[in-house]
Amino acid sequence: MPIATFRGERTVAEIVDKLYVKLTPRQRETAEAAILKANPQLRDIRNLREGAILHVPDLPRLRAKARTARHLENPISQVTTRLADDLGGYSQHLAERVKADQQATKTQITLLKSAKFKAALANAPHLRELTTQATRALEGRSKVLKERQGALEASIKRALADLEEMKK
Repeated sequence: MPIATFRGERTVAEIVDKLYVKLTPRQRETAEAAILKANPQLRDIRNLREGAILHVPDLPRLRAKARTARHLENPISQVTTRLADDLGGYSQHLAERVKADQQATKTQITLLKSAKFKAALANAPHLRELTTQATRALEGRSKVLKERQGALEASIKRALADLEEMKK
């Protein structure tokens, strides 16, 4: 059964008006009765909290408004679509963060290997050794970050495929 979200409407008629297009008086009466039957909590609509889930009965003779049609999808489809969208956004955010981190690491390595930096450390052998260790650590971190990103991207790709399968 499709669902919709209660948005603080004052009457069941307002809910029906938000869900359906051009109802005759008889259709409105039918829709109100069906929604009340599916959602007994609407009998005390003043005490219903905004965001409450409403079950929308299947009324094939009534046409849903275009802007609410998405909200009338199957709940599993709604959840899987939302999860897929969020995972896609996370994947994009992750890629941007990794790219920025890789660029910062590259800049740091370039600085540590620069002639000016080496010249500044010419009289400090212990600092040169620390610089070599820092450079190796940064290169290792960059490699591990790439591997983790690849593993996460593969996991996200599998999760998206699983979500798509759940919609079917």
